Amino acid sequence: MFIFLKEKGFTLLEVLVSFSVVLILTVFFPLLIKNLIVLTEQDDGIHPLELEIFIQQASKEMRNAKGVSVEGERIVMINQADQRVTYEFYQNNLRRRVNGTGHELLLHRVESISLEEDGNGVVCKVKGRDNVVHEFKIGKVVLIRNTE
Repeated sequence: MFIFLKEKGFTLLEVLVSFSVVLILTVFFPLLIKNLIVLTEQDDGIHPLELEIFIQQASKEMRNAKGVSVEGERIVMINQADQRVTYEFYQNNLRRRVNGTGHELLLHRVESISLEEDGNGVVCKVKGRDNVVHEFKIGKVVLIRNTE
């Protein structure tokens, strides 16, 4: 006659493995918190992720536009649906409007903006409140330089 013992519980090996996993996660937790703080901290300048999103969105919209022009501190595009899309400086922000309506803020903490038409797009110089000037070209995403 065979007797099977059905003991329920963890073996020492299972406990050691789970303890090791918890220790590894605990080691990386402070690094995660530090990176979250760096990505979300407020300063006086333009946030680099916000700038990157703006460049990508504006470049995509410009590539799909029927026509593009620069009017002072404003980029005007006519999209495929014949809507007039404008990117303009407004109260220390850069905003996007469609047909003169709406109010989508794209860049915050902007001190000034300078726009210049180029053969393949628009060269933008955006100065943040921290006096850092970001110069880039919309149309083909090329970052030219950042100066202080």
